[in-house]
Amino acid sequence: MGHLSSDGRPFTPAELSALERAAVHLSLASLPVPPLALDVPLLQRWHVLLSAGLPQLRPGQLRHTDITFGSFFGTAPALIPTHLQTLIQVHQVQWTDLTLGSTDDEVLEHATWVHAELLRIHPFWDGNGRLARHLQQWLCWQGGLPAPHYQHRPSYLAGLNRYHHTRDLTLLMDVTRQALASTS
Repeated sequence: MGHLSSDGRPFTPAELSALERAAVHLSLASLPVPPLALDVPLLQRWHVLLSAGLPQLRPGQLRHTDITFGSFFGTAPALIPTHLQTLIQVHQVQWTDLTLGSTDDEVLEHATWVHAELLRIHPFWDGNGRLARHLQQWLCWQGGLPAPHYQHRPSYLAGLNRYHHTRDLTLLMDVTRQALASTS
């Protein structure tokens, strides 16, 4: 959604174009991947693809230093692997339950939660938002839903901020539903 690298430098037009192409490539490449295949190496491979060969994004490397994004601190580097494993384990249990019978809204809420949790963990130096939105898109597609495309950045960030402060997904779900409605 943003046009700045985590170092504060704007992406060049060529870098933005490469990042857009990488997102399309990953969207196509991830379609046949089943949701229960989600694991840390898959997230790292997807991060490499989304990084479009830009070395400043540190493709596929889990963060080893502290980071802030907005007014939040990312998960402490030593805890990133554990937090990712917990996220993946919860996802796998919930996805299995969803396949036994669920509503579209339950699938959308799960995909939005996975996306918000990945952003809260912030496992990579850069590209966490792109990866989290791709993960949400992928889970929506796997659940037979269209994917949200967030157009109103302030509302999207407000939903994420609320989630990061309270773990309440309500505002982010409202923003997500609005994003879906505007794309149909």
